[in-house]
Amino acid sequence: MLFDIAQICMNGHVINSVAGQAPAWNTKFCMSCGAKTITHCPSCQSSIRGEPQVSWMASDAVPPYTCPSFCEDCGSPYPWTQLRLGAAQELIELSDDIEAPDKEILVADLPDLARETPRTQVAATSFRKIAAKLGGSVASVLRDIAVDVASEAAKKIIVGP
Repeated sequence: MLFDIAQICMNGHVINSVAGQAPAWNTKFCMSCGAKTITHCPSCQSSIRGEPQVSWMASDAVPPYTCPSFCEDCGSPYPWTQLRLGAAQELIELSDDIEAPDKEILVADLPDLARETPRTQVAATSFRKIAAKLGGSVASVLRDIAVDVASEAAKKIIVGP
C-alpha cells in the first residue's frame, strides 16, 4: 500500500495528512499554535507517513489519520513526542506532591509509556498507582499529559476500562 506524506507542526497538530496530493492545504506554520511545520523526520529525513492512497471506493475502509509518535524508518521520537515527554518530566520534577522515589520511578517509566515495549504494562500500572496517591490538579494534569503521549496499551491501563 502506498501512503501520502503528512505535514505536522512541531507541536503535533496535523496540518495536512495528504500533503503530496493536496499541497494547497500545506502551510509553513501552524494556524493553531504558530509552530513551524514539517513533512520529514528531523533525524533521518524520511517522509512522515500520511494517509494511505486509496480509491474513493475504498476510502470508507480507511481509519481516521492519527499523528505518529515515532519515525517508522529510524525509530526516533518526532519533535512533538519529545516535547510531550519533556513536559511530563518537567511537571513530575516540579511537583511538591510527588515523593522523590516516586518521581524517579515516573521519570524512568516515561519512555515505556510512550512506546509499546515489554515494560509498557508495568510502567502504566506504576503510573496509575502513583497518580492515585496524588490529589487535585497535579494528578489531573499529569494524567492528561501522560495519556497524550502514551501508547494505546498504556492508555487502557492509565484511564481504565
